[in-house]
Amino acid sequence: MKPRDYTRLARNTLQKQICAKRKHFSLVKLFLLKKSFLWKSVQSCGYKKGLKKHITSIAEMERTDKIKYIEHPSDVGFEVYGDTPKELFANAAVATYSFMTDIDEIAEDEERDIELKSEDIYSLMFDWIDELLFLFESELLILKKFDIEVSLSEFSLKGKCTGGKFDPSEHVSGIIVKAVTYNMMEIKKNEVWHARVVLDV
Repeated sequence: MKPRDYTRLARNTLQKQICAKRKHFSLVKLFLLKKSFLWKSVQSCGYKKGLKKHITSIAEMERTDKIKYIEHPSDVGFEVYGDTPKELFANAAVATYSFMTDIDEIAEDEERDIELKSEDIYSLMFDWIDELLFLFESELLILKKFDIEVSLSEFSLKGKCTGGKFDPSEHVSGIIVKAVTYNMMEIKKNEVWHARVVLDV
């Protein structure tokens, strides 16, 4: 096992323990989020309450309806949709980075190969977002295009991701995302794939 895998496993286990014991939340972070430019931007992303219940394809949904930003007592969260697991995971990446900056302003001159293998689909989503946050923390890298394959039989993800470096002097600075959590995480498939993820800020 690679050193990075040991770190991910430790953070994975710790997050499960935290979520099992976590009972009290602070409203301070939510207040700050609502005061920030980001809250206005995500609330205007196009998602409307009462989205029709019988969606047969993600193609029937507007582009902005694939990502819904949700309120949380102390952290931030999102719900994403996709016709396929790979579209679901790609949208989860976009949702995560969108808390941090306007990804449309990020260049597409950097490529990274990412390969992950986990114990279940929840862990795979956790590891995926954890890897993206690691790349931002270590390289200030924001990825925005994802040519990936997701295997549900092996709970693995592999592919090439494209993006660019974040420059605080040039790009809008949003919320600092500390970590992905298992708190309230949900991944399921009805007519389309759906995931809910909460991020620690």
